[in-house]
Amino acid sequence: MKLSWGLILGMAVIFAPATIMAGQAIAAEYQGQNIDGRKFSGQVYSFETGGVFDVEVIFKQKRATLYFVNGSQQTILLNNPIISDPSDIVGWGRPFFWSLGGVFRVGIADSYLGNTEPPRPRPFEGLWRISVNPDELK
Repeated sequence: MKLSWGLILGMAVIFAPATIMAGQAIAAEYQGQNIDGRKFSGQVYSFETGGVFDVEVIFKQKRATLYFVNGSQQTILLNNPIISDPSDIVGWGRPFFWSLGGVFRVGIADSYLGNTEPPRPRPFEGLWRISVNPDELK
């Protein structure tokens, strides 16, 4: 079967917008406004430790980087980059992880290094809830 250049060009025009849209990253947003790259003050709750910590938060696409007052930081993957409740922003973080093409994540848990016993399940490991001032989001 021989394809004409017109048919090939027509197919390219039809499928190009879908391909371009699929490759775009989703920005973190609140009430329809992009909040990527802005710094917000807030608190985080660690489900693993039960601790509440003062932080500054910077959102970028599907991630939030938490800057703690002691100088440490943690980047977490948001459950949903579209924020509806600024006092209940949930995400997961691991001590070390790498994204491979945005689809796969590879990581290690530093607490298990050198341990000869199998790790015990820790269901809330890495689960965080962020709370930011809604006035700062506007």
